[in-house]
Amino acid sequence: MRKLSKILGMDEFVYCQPSGCSASCGACCGMYNWTGHSRALVQEVLEFQTDCFMNSDRSEETLLRLKDEIFSKRPRPRYPVIYNCEFVGFIDREKKRVGCLLHPGLNNERSLRHVSHHGRQTCDEARCTVYSYLSAAEVALVAKAADDWYLYGLCVTDLDLVKEFFEIASELVFEEVKAERVLGSEKLLNLFRRYLSFKETWPYGGNPNRFGKYYFAGKEYPIYKMDYNSLGCPESRFDKVLVSLGSEFGSKRELGEAEEALGSLFREFSEAWRNEE
Repeated sequence: MRKLSKILGMDEFVYCQPSGCSASCGACCGMYNWTGHSRALVQEVLEFQTDCFMNSDRSEETLLRLKDEIFSKRPRPRYPVIYNCEFVGFIDREKKRVGCLLHPGLNNERSLRHVSHHGRQTCDEARCTVYSYLSAAEVALVAKAADDWYLYGLCVTDLDLVKEFFEIASELVFEEVKAERVLGSEKLLNLFRRYLSFKETWPYGGNPNRFGKYYFAGKEYPIYKMDYNSLGCPESRFDKVLVSLGSEFGSKRELGEAEEALGSLFREFSEAWRNEE
């Protein structure tokens, strides 16, 4: 069976549709741009949009009507400046991969992207910052660890979350931690997987107006700054990770618990790294 990325003609979009796994990303289509952006909510929206598209005749007239219908029936986007495309959905029958429903690879080689909000050229050519700042090995590691349509997009687009892992781990083992070695070790891979899973399960986040390190104020989305002074603490060594996880603390004790959770994982990682030398 041909690789899905090849079928979709997306070899140049390998980070969006990595092969050999269920990881896929539609973040640039506004997939997570909902208040709270929980897995259940995002899945409900994607299933609704997919069903609407799949049950249509895919004519231009119908698709333009569907845009208005989908927009009127789904939740309102959290941040209106970011457009939530009506045609991002599940691109496989098992509903394990997300992508563009208008792509020619899914429509007998007909490109239907001209009916989308941004148009065909933007959708065909746009690249997110992941392509500039993460290496192929780093993306492959995130894809293998977060082998999931929901978690992969949250993590691979969070550059601070990914880069800080390697920074902190390298400091602890006194050498450069490379993604290639983590990929080749089941123990190290599982620890990295646990780290990424915090993005969905972190108990110190949950503010529906936060999205990782950003918070929304009107049409602005500034980076959240942790107020360590009010907690009576110096800046945490894990500051960038804590902010990326959407952390907000009500006490010094909560911050300490969060730091211990991260510290424990990194200690396990450094021990495993040394034992495999």
